[in-house]
Amino acid sequence: MNLIDYACYDYSLNETETQDKILQALRFGANSISVLPYSLNTIKSLENRMSATIPVSCGLDLPYGLADSKSRIFMVTQAIKSHANIKYIDLMIPTKVIANRKYDKFRDEIKGLVEICTPENISIRYMLEYRVFNHETLSKVCQILQEFKLDTVFVSSGMMLDNLEDNLIVCNFLTVKASIKTICTANTYTDKHVKLVKNTPNIEGIRFFHIAGLELFNKISI
Repeated sequence: MNLIDYACYDYSLNETETQDKILQALRFGANSISVLPYSLNTIKSLENRMSATIPVSCGLDLPYGLADSKSRIFMVTQAIKSHANIKYIDLMIPTKVIANRKYDKFRDEIKGLVEICTPENISIRYMLEYRVFNHETLSKVCQILQEFKLDTVFVSSGMMLDNLEDNLIVCNFLTVKASIKTICTANTYTDKHVKLVKNTPNIEGIRFFHIAGLELFNKISI
C-alpha cells in the first residue's frame, strides 16, 4: 500500500488545532496530508515542521460536487494561488453532470483543469461517490479520466457514513474493471477493520479522517 493519507476536513477546528492534528497524523505514519481551502495557510505555517517530501492536497467542492464547472475551475485556480506547495487537487465528482450523463461536458472540465494544473506540476484526483452512482457509471467515469492520463481516484468523499467492506469491494472492482488506482475512504474502528484493509489486494492506499483510526492502523501489523 503506497498511500497513507490524512484528510483534515473537520471545519470545527481552529488553526492551532488543525496544526496539531496534522503533526499527530505525521507521527502516526501518514505520508500524505489533505486540507480544505481555508487551511492552506495553516500548511504554509507548518513548512518548517513538515518534511518537504510529504505531498499536500486540497479537497474541493465537498461533499456533494454541486458547483458549476466555472466555479470549480475558479476554486482550483485560487487553491494554486495560495502557494501552499500543493501536489494534488482532490475534486469531488461533478454530481449533476454525471447524473445527466453529460460526459462531453465532464471531458471539457477535465481538459480545462489539466491545462491549469499541469504547468504547476499539480496532479488531479477525482473523488467519486459509489453510494450515489452504480458501478458501471463509475467505471465509465474512470475510463474518461484515463483519457486524460488521470490514474487515481477516491471511491467516495468519505464525509458520509460508509461501510468498509462495501468501500473495498468498489475499490477492487474499479481497479480490475477500469484499470485505475483506487484509494479506500472508509474509516477503520477495530483491529479486524485494519487487517481487512491491509489484506486487501489491488488498492493504492487509504485516506483517514480521524487520528484514532490512523493510530490504530499504524499499530497493527499483519
